[in-house]
Amino acid sequence: MKKHIVFLSFLLTQVAFAQTFYSETHFSADILKEQPPLFYETNTSAHLYVDKDGMTMPYRLFLPPNYNPEKKYPLLLAFHGAGSRGDDNLKQLRSWIAGWMDEKVQEKTPCIILMPQCPKNQQWVNVPWKKGSYTLTDVPISKPMTLAKALCDKIILEKAVDKNRIYVMGVSMGGYGAWNFLMRYSKMIAAAVPICGGGDPSMAKKIRNIPIWAFHGDKDPTVPLSGSIDMVEALYKQKNNKARLTIYKDVGHNSYEWAWKESDLIDWLFRQKK
Repeated sequence: MKKHIVFLSFLLTQVAFAQTFYSETHFSADILKEQPPLFYETNTSAHLYVDKDGMTMPYRLFLPPNYNPEKKYPLLLAFHGAGSRGDDNLKQLRSWIAGWMDEKVQEKTPCIILMPQCPKNQQWVNVPWKKGSYTLTDVPISKPMTLAKALCDKIILEKAVDKNRIYVMGVSMGGYGAWNFLMRYSKMIAAAVPICGGGDPSMAKKIRNIPIWAFHGDKDPTVPLSGSIDMVEALYKQKNNKARLTIYKDVGHNSYEWAWKESDLIDWLFRQKK
């Protein structure tokens, strides 16, 4: 069983963390299991978003069983990683993006899941992943991020979305996307789950009051661990912050394969409200 490190305090002095916990990873493998691709495909609807300028973005939408437009449901906006880019509207249906449509999860926490697909050779955030942190003002919003925001606004208007429970999650390239969306549109987000991504630490004050649970592997060769540490360290310097970071020991870039199965994560996320 993998172990993880949960950094609860970021009283940093050079390279030392003041308080570190080691504990067994709480996997809900008995509840959350990776399903065959057909399961995710048949339980979602495929759409193509077209903006006023004719720009397009494929997306998948999951509505909870027994969806009732008279009720209000939390919305999870999920940003996929680089390997899921394209226009087939299928590659983004990976378990770490779509897995929470699981029947047992939906019984307890019914939600709407929005899964846009980034075009091939484009990025949610136009930064080099291996550098980790970046400065937001130096990076203009990308076309895919612009479309994702417009698409999210469309779903909020058209579906029975609880505006006090809008969440953003992302993995790898999508981890950058989750941080970026959170920094740009903090007023609409109730909580965020950025996995093996990076952002702009100077934006910590703006997002300090938003519950954030970040994840990363300590042996990640693709996105440096500093991408998550820099952000959460900056947040911990802010009063009344609500950030936490789980670092998986001896795990590479595939920390997303572990994070989505954290039973505590599901309960934690859906408790959050604006």
